Amino acid sequence: MKIKALILYMFIRFYTKLCKVEIKYEQPIGYEPSIFAFWHEIILFLPLAHDKKRRMDILISTHKDGLLASYTIKCFGLGTIGGSSHRNPQKAFMEMLKTIKDGVSVGITPDGPKGPRRKIKKGVVELAYLSKKPIYPVIGKFSSCYKLNSWDRFIIPKPFSRITFTYKKPIYVSKKSEFDEKIKELEEALNESGCS
Repeated sequence: MKIKALILYMFIRFYTKLCKVEIKYEQPIGYEPSIFAFWHEIILFLPLAHDKKRRMDILISTHKDGLLASYTIKCFGLGTIGGSSHRNPQKAFMEMLKTIKDGVSVGITPDGPKGPRRKIKKGVVELAYLSKKPIYPVIGKFSSCYKLNSWDRFIIPKPFSRITFTYKKPIYVSKKSEFDEKIKELEEALNESGCS
């Protein structure tokens, strides 16, 4: 599995040399622990947008594909947290909360690992509420791409395409009564991701 992950890591590194990758910020982001949310469909090349000065763990499912993703992500210098909304959700949630309190940011695909596509599960806003940390929506825009016939319509940029990752303005959750409103706000921000 680790060899496969290394091969995938090297492929991503090589493949992106055929594309133009740009990273944008709607406002400056410091290095305080935060929550970064992004749709499952854009995760393949998203590690390229990671600032290596920021410590971050990504929530990854513990099934077979998740293990491959976990090993690959570690090649990019990111950590992982095992679990999902389907496998050990409470354990994964508590580990994320502890990770943030230990000063490490957390990355989440709030529609993963199996969908429904582009529908946010409330765990991400609950985590923001309990940790008192902001959620930064991260979107990916691709000038040209292939879309797999998978539940998430997984995106693979075409060679020589332009890839733009944008860190949107933070979303804060201060009250439980705001959960539905903040889920809608986060979905609207993340839905800017896509392929031209």
